[in-house]
Amino acid sequence: MVNMRYAMGLNSYQQWLTTVLASDVSDATAAAIMENQDSLQGVDISEDSLRRYPDGQYFASIIGYTGQISQEEYDDLSDDEKKRYSLSDIVGKSGIEHTFDSVLQGEKGKTTFYVDNLGKVTDTVSMTDPKAGNDVYLTIDKNLQISAYKLLEEKLAGIVLSKLSNVLDYDPSAEKDTKYIKIPVGDAYNSFIANEIIDMKKFGRTDAKPAEQAVYNTFTQKKAEILSELMAQLQNENAPAYKDLSKEMKAYMDYICDTLLKQTTGILMSDKIEAEDETQIAWATQETISLNRYLNYAISKNWIDTSKLGDSAYSSSEEIYSGVLAYLEEYLKEDSNFDKLLYKYLIKSGSVTGAQICAIVYEQGVLPMDENAYNGLLNGTTDAYGWLYDKIKTLQITPGQLALEPCSGGIVVTDPNSGDVLACVSYPGYDNNRLANTMDSAYYNQLNTGRANIFYNRATQEKTAPGSTFKMISATAGLEEGYIDAYTTTYCSGSFNTVTPSPKCWIYPGGHGALNVVQSLQHSCNVFYYQLGYNMGIDSNGNYDSDLGTDKLRKYAAMYGLDRKSGVEIPEAAPQISDEYSIQSAIGQGTNNFTVSQLNRYVTAVANSGTVYDLTLIDKTTDAAGNLIKDYSAEVDSTMDEINSSTWDLIHQGMEQMVASSTTFTGLDFSMAGKTGTAQHNELHADHVLFVGYAPAEQPQLSIAVRITYGYNSGYASEIGRDIAKVYFNPETAGELITGSAANLGEGIAGD
Repeated sequence: MVNMRYAMGLNSYQQWLTTVLASDVSDATAAAIMENQDSLQGVDISEDSLRRYPDGQYFASIIGYTGQISQEEYDDLSDDEKKRYSLSDIVGKSGIEHTFDSVLQGEKGKTTFYVDNLGKVTDTVSMTDPKAGNDVYLTIDKNLQISAYKLLEEKLAGIVLSKLSNVLDYDPSAEKDTKYIKIPVGDAYNSFIANEIIDMKKFGRTDAKPAEQAVYNTFTQKKAEILSELMAQLQNENAPAYKDLSKEMKAYMDYICDTLLKQTTGILMSDKIEAEDETQIAWATQETISLNRYLNYAISKNWIDTSKLGDSAYSSSEEIYSGVLAYLEEYLKEDSNFDKLLYKYLIKSGSVTGAQICAIVYEQGVLPMDENAYNGLLNGTTDAYGWLYDKIKTLQITPGQLALEPCSGGIVVTDPNSGDVLACVSYPGYDNNRLANTMDSAYYNQLNTGRANIFYNRATQEKTAPGSTFKMISATAGLEEGYIDAYTTTYCSGSFNTVTPSPKCWIYPGGHGALNVVQSLQHSCNVFYYQLGYNMGIDSNGNYDSDLGTDKLRKYAAMYGLDRKSGVEIPEAAPQISDEYSIQSAIGQGTNNFTVSQLNRYVTAVANSGTVYDLTLIDKTTDAAGNLIKDYSAEVDSTMDEINSSTWDLIHQGMEQMVASSTTFTGLDFSMAGKTGTAQHNELHADHVLFVGYAPAEQPQLSIAVRITYGYNSGYASEIGRDIAKVYFNPETAGELITGSAANLGEGIAGD
C-alpha cells in the first residue's frame, strides 16, 4: 500500500495519469487482474515496450541505459523540451542513449476523451497515433568490440595471477622498483567484502550459513573492542600522538577525521581549516598530536559545524566535543564503510580467514554450490589461496569483481582513413539491462559504490600521463624546429647528467649508446628526449628556460589534437598538455594527461600522416522505415600540412622498427607500427602502461590505443594491441586468442 501511494504521488495523484504499480508480472497475475476488474476499479493490464541490450556488458560504456526521467532532469529542460517530455517519460540516462535521446524519442500519440467522476472513459473524441523514434547506427564493429573487451579482461587476470602472493599483509614501500610490487592474497580476500561480491549484511541474519555465522561472531566481538578503544582515546586528553599509534589504529583515526567528519558529514569543515596553522601541521604533517587534541582545537577555531550534530544547543567547547563524540559513537555503530574497514584488518590479521570468505561465496550463491570445494574450505582440506587462484584463472571471479590493482583499462580502435571508431572498450563493464526499464536498485548501488568505479569510462574519462607514447610528438617538434635531423645522434649513458638531479633512462644502469631519432623511437631512449627537451628550452643567451621548451612541445601536441577533446559523442575528459618541466615533458611526463580516446586520435594522425579527425561513434541516423536522416561521417578537424614528408618517414620508421625488434610481434602475417609507454603513478603503485600503434604499417586500416591502469609492464598493453590487430585482420583467430581463462604473459618485455 505504501509503495502504491508513493508511485501515485509521483504523478501528484492526477487521476487521468496512469501509475505503474508493477512491471514484468506473470501471466497468472495478469489473468487474475483481468478476471476481477469489476472489483478493481481503475486497475488494468497493458503492454509496453522495453529496452533490451544484447551483450550489454561489452557495450554499456558506449550505449548507456534508459530510465524514467527524474524531477531534476525535467527541471533542467528548456521550455520547448518540456512540451515534448513529461515526468512519466523514459529517457536516456547515459551514453549514446542520453546524447541522442532527442533523436531516439518518438512522438507521443494523443487521445482526447471524456471521463465520469470515477475516471472511467465514457467517450473518445479524437486520437492521434504515436510515431516511432529514429534509429541511431554506430560505427562500432561488434565482434571487434567484444574481442577487445575479452582480450583485456584475460590479460588483466593474467597480470593479477602473476603478482598474487600468498601473504595476508604487505608493504609495497619496501620494493626498490614498482614492477616488483606484489598483490597480497589478503587484499583479494578483502575485496570480496570491500567490493560487495558477498553481502556482509547477510552474515548476521537468522538464516546465516556456517561460515557467515563464524565470521559475524568474530566481527561483532572485534567491533565492540575497537569502538571501546576509539572512544577511550577520543575521551583521553593525554591520548598517544597519531605517529605512535599502530597502523590499524591510524586507519581508524584517518577514517573518522578525513572520511566521516570531513567528506561524509561535513562536521569538520575543510574550507575553514587553515593549512599553515601550527596545530593543523602538527596533526596532518608532523603527526605529533592526538585526534582528541586536534578536534578540541578545531572547535576552538570554529572549524566544527555544530548544526550537523543535531538540534541540541551547545554553550561551551566541552559540550560541543561531547556532542561530536556522541555523534561518532552512534554513527559508527551503523556505518557500513567503517565495518568494511574492520573486516580489512580482521582479514589482514587472519582472524577472519580466506577459507571462510571463499566458503561464503558458495553460501551466498555467488558461484554455484560445489559441495566438495565448500566442505573442503570449511574443514581445511581445500587451500583458500589455491581455490582463489583457480577461480581467477578460469574467470569465475573476474578482475573487475575484485577491483585490485590492476582491474581496469581502456581501448580505442579507429579507422585512420575515416575517423570512425571501431571499438571503444572500458573495462570493467556492467549489464545495462539491469538498469534500464525497471532499475535494479541494489545492482546500481553496488556499481556506484564499488571500488572498480564502473561508471567511470576508462577509454574517454580516465586521464594519465602518456609516457613514451608521447615521443612521436617530441620527435616531430625536434625535427620541424631544426633541433635534430635524420643523422643527429645523442649518446645515452643511462643518465642525463646535464641537470641535477639527473633523470635516468629506463635502461639505467646500462645505456643505449649513440642513437638517432629512428633508433630513439625503436629503443624508447629517454636520454635522447631529455636532451631534446633541454635543447628546446635554451634561450638566445644560452640559458635553459623550461617554458620555452614546453611551449614548443605544446605547439606540436596541439597540432596532433591533444589540446582539445577527440570528438566522441559520449562524455570525455578535457586533455592537458604539460606546461612545466620540458625535460620530463619530452618523454610524456610533466603534467601531460590524456584519455585513451585522445591518444587514439593522435596516433591516428600519425598513421595517416597528419589528418586529425573528430572521432565519431555514430555512423548514421535513419527514421523507423530506414530512410537516411543524417550521415555522421567523421569530420576533419585539421590537417598537418606544414609537417615535412621526411619527418613522417622518420617517425614511421621508428615505430615500425620498434615492432620489428620486439619478440611480442614475431610471426605476424601483416606489418605493424607501434610505441609503448609507461606512466608512473607513485612509488606505492604499479605503473600505468600504454600502447599506441597502427596496421598494416604501409597502408594503415586501423589505429589502436590501449591503456592498462596499474598494468606493470607496457609489454602487456602491446600484446593486447597486437591481438586486436590479429582479430581484425584474421577473425578466425579469435577462438585461439580468447580462451575464457587468464592470458599468458609474453616474455617480450618492453622498456620505457
